[in-house]
Amino acid sequence: MAELAAAKEEEAWSDEDWRAFPPLYTLQPHAATREAQLNVWIDLLWRWCKAQNSWTVDVASCDVFVNDAINRRLDDNGRREVAKAACRAGRGELLDNGALFMLEQQPKDLARQLYDWARATGRLGGVFTLAELEDDGPLAGADARLRTAALDALEAADR
Repeated sequence: MAELAAAKEEEAWSDEDWRAFPPLYTLQPHAATREAQLNVWIDLLWRWCKAQNSWTVDVASCDVFVNDAINRRLDDNGRREVAKAACRAGRGELLDNGALFMLEQQPKDLARQLYDWARATGRLGGVFTLAELEDDGPLAGADARLRTAALDALEAADR
């Protein structure tokens, strides 16, 4: 599994390269290697969501964790670990129904974009409805959960 850490540093592997790498489908016992492995899975899952244009994932049945060509699949425990790691990294949220909502971007990044947009357009200190912010600002097209998290981040920063 040393290839995992080395490959991340030396050259960018394609999603197909990673998915064809059998050790990826077994949770690694060494903490640093497992962390690198989970980050690869989070990236794969995020790109899969983007390609599907769907950010809610049923982790138990998601295709990204299966590669029939090499007869490998990440087991249920591994899938749960990926979901937990995505949440710890601020890249996902577990929903009440057990699904994982992958964030298209981190709320703090969207909050920063919204603040920068308000400053650049002279709107700092103004009061606006969510509909107004969605119409021509950085919130346009953002998922409701992501918008809420970004606005919560601004509020927490007293902005």
